[in-house]
Amino acid sequence: MSDRKKFLKGITSGYAYMAFSMIVALCMVPYVLKFLTKSEYGIFAIAGDLLGWLSVANLGVTSAFNSKSGHLLGRNNLYELNVLTNTTFFTQLASSILIAIIGAVVVNNPSIVFGNEDIYDNINVVLLFMVIGFFIQYITQPLNSLLVADKQVHIDNYLRFGLLAIQTVLNIVLLNFGFKLMSLAISSLTSNIIISAITWVRIKKSFPSIKLETKYFQKDELRNLLKHGIWFSIGGIAGILILRMDTFLIGKYISLALVASFTINIKLYQLADKLFGQVFNTMRPYFAQTFGRNDLTRLKYYYDMSNSVALVLSIAIGMTVFFTSKSFISWWVGPDFYLGDDLNLLLFINFIVQSTVLPNRILLATSLFKIVQHNSFRIIEGIVKIVLSIILIGKFGVLGVVIASILSSLAFSNFALNILAGEVLKRVEFKSILLTISVLVFWTLHFFELELKILLAIFLLLFYCFIGRVNLLVLFNKIGFKPKKKLY
Repeated sequence: MSDRKKFLKGITSGYAYMAFSMIVALCMVPYVLKFLTKSEYGIFAIAGDLLGWLSVANLGVTSAFNSKSGHLLGRNNLYELNVLTNTTFFTQLASSILIAIIGAVVVNNPSIVFGNEDIYDNINVVLLFMVIGFFIQYITQPLNSLLVADKQVHIDNYLRFGLLAIQTVLNIVLLNFGFKLMSLAISSLTSNIIISAITWVRIKKSFPSIKLETKYFQKDELRNLLKHGIWFSIGGIAGILILRMDTFLIGKYISLALVASFTINIKLYQLADKLFGQVFNTMRPYFAQTFGRNDLTRLKYYYDMSNSVALVLSIAIGMTVFFTSKSFISWWVGPDFYLGDDLNLLLFINFIVQSTVLPNRILLATSLFKIVQHNSFRIIEGIVKIVLSIILIGKFGVLGVVIASILSSLAFSNFALNILAGEVLKRVEFKSILLTISVLVFWTLHFFELELKILLAIFLLLFYCFIGRVNLLVLFNKIGFKPKKKLY
């Protein structure tokens, strides 16, 4: 199958799955809330974020593997790929011991995460099931990464349909039998077991030349992976601080009940982020393999296209969520869960800020360019965000967390990473200036009535579409495409 067909299948199947999962989520969240209290739902949300924190245990080896395997596949070097895969897999297996230790500590002492507030009676068992499920999925991460690097994203998407159906049916049945939080943990464990087994079978079929044996483990390869991986690990910690600490901070400094409301308020933006990220995550192996072939012209093409699409798409999707969020939440779970227009606007701005940096992060991660500087900027951003959040929560409450996210991202990811991306492509990038102006302009939406907000939003969208269209025309000219007639 050609790369173009794989890419199109990856995009279409990804969006089809996304639509399916959105429908399931829209139906399941209010259904689950009939069986759980706000605090119980908040516990599950925090526990899910906690599992994300444990991913840093492999010191970034799998993240380095993601990029290097793409480079080797681009050069069709299967021998080195076998060595790389074995070294990564057995390193991941060894690091899983740390996962087990940390998981055991949290399972036996849940107050470490959830504080001294009265919590669910069977929280230890719930956490145990969730940790076991994550442990199984964690071990097979390198194998799944190899399949993605081989541009098999579309197959992953097909499998996810079945897994989501199984997980949903299990949730419904177990909730009705009175398992409450336990039902969510059991369904999560079951889906992780199934997908890990399927991943193992797919590797055997897709890469018969790869034999998982300790004799192919090489210390030199491990040192090389760790040299890059330790910085990916630092970047992973930064990602946790930037993206996965909000619920923890709100639960720690405000209340677990508010975590449930906050989770509901960000749900549409999270779905929008998945919708937005589908295109760019599918592009990762194409960036990696193109860099591996030293094809700078094609790499610039991918990057320019990604930037143009990112700017326009993030604004269009963000506006849709912004204008529908209040009505949607009121219809979905009830008006008591809506936390106000100010939070909605800040989440909208934060969505644009976080989304438009994605092309830079993909380019830098897949090329392994200046990995020290890249991840240093990210970890500083994460630390600044946490410090600012703690300071601002006291004054602004839950709004302080989102304000801290916007300010820290603009200062580091959106500005500094843009400079590094320009160095990879051997040119100067100005996107960060346009983005900063965008944020300031969108903030003015706060001061208008609804009708004027809609008119201003339409104008801004058309304006940024125009900018994106101009970028695309410049891009087409560079690769030899000439429009038959002038478009402007």
